[in-house]
Amino acid sequence: MLGLILAFAFLTRIFNLSYPPNFYFDEVYNAFTTLEIAKGNKDAYEWFHTTPPGTAYGWTHPPLAKLIDATGILVFGPNSFGWRIANVLIGTGAIYLTYLIAKDLLGTKRWALLAAGFASLDGLLLVQSRINMNDIVATFFILFSFWAFIKYQLKTSKLSLLRLGFILGLLIATKWTGLYAIVLFGGWIGLQNLKKIKNWPSIFISLVFIPAVLYVLSYSQYFVLGGTWKNFLELQNQMWWYNTTLKATHTYQSDWWTWPFMLRPVWYFVDYAGDKIANIYAMGNPILWWLGIPAILYTLYSAFKTRSWRLWLGICGFLVFWLPWARAPRIMFLYHYLPSIPFLYIALAYTLQKLNNKFITLGICGLGFVVFVYFYSHWTGIHIPKSLANSYFWFPSWK
Repeated sequence: MLGLILAFAFLTRIFNLSYPPNFYFDEVYNAFTTLEIAKGNKDAYEWFHTTPPGTAYGWTHPPLAKLIDATGILVFGPNSFGWRIANVLIGTGAIYLTYLIAKDLLGTKRWALLAAGFASLDGLLLVQSRINMNDIVATFFILFSFWAFIKYQLKTSKLSLLRLGFILGLLIATKWTGLYAIVLFGGWIGLQNLKKIKNWPSIFISLVFIPAVLYVLSYSQYFVLGGTWKNFLELQNQMWWYNTTLKATHTYQSDWWTWPFMLRPVWYFVDYAGDKIANIYAMGNPILWWLGIPAILYTLYSAFKTRSWRLWLGICGFLVFWLPWARAPRIMFLYHYLPSIPFLYIALAYTLQKLNNKFITLGICGLGFVVFVYFYSHWTGIHIPKSLANSYFWFPSWK
């Protein structure tokens, strides 16, 4: 069953991946920069260079996601399939990690399969796996770090702690939001070792030193190409300035509190072709998202009642990558909610596990699958009659 879920996730992500053949939405930054990195262009890392009209270097985030995506270009060439294929694999891997985390948190393979199945039916996870952006890569490493943290909790050892630190280094080398994970795990492990002073050096090495080293190493190509340490440090300053002072507005921006309700999806792409139209909307599976809201509340209630560290970890996974956006100074979009979604589905699977009604569970699975099939063309840019396309806009805010 796990193999079927992963095969389904992979095939639905890779189908017609080359369309559209040109950059769309943030690919004008990310995919363009990925192409330049694949060419070995040092300018792709720096903030002060000009680019062809309609493009810009994506220096505002660390480079690891673009380095990973560049491998697809090296294998398949400088085309849309090449700059997107790595994220297809990463996105499929995120489904697998959802299963592994759910198996440890819920204690059973059956309900872990359900969580992974829900994740494979999600529209936002699907869309972000088919576009050259950093978010699905960051989500993958977030899930990877939670898996490593669980393994550390189950078998406390220096090796498992070092492994966690290594994965956290890969995470912050992808996106600075990985610092939330470091704070969460550092605080959790710190509280467990308050009176164990001898453990603090290894904790510092694992959760601070190793991530910092890996972060710098992610810029290895930049230094090999002639980048200077002075410019590297100034780049970090420019990244901080950009992400904390950006005052731009966008038609599809949304507030953080609206994301669980999916009030404002993001329109990534449109192609008009006579009486047909192709759209790519970044949005989730509405039925599963809305059912996830009471599931999160029930899981939170259960965490308080049972004091289970597993339930609390699942709740933290959902909240720690969502609530900080309440204080974000920059514009925000629905896709910033992406890392919380796997934990939403773990909570939904947990709630159904406790409900233990196979008819309700099968009904939700069936309804989620029907909604997935219905919205698939709306998520993936398949040309359909305009009359059918209008049926996807359930609310005025979805247009």
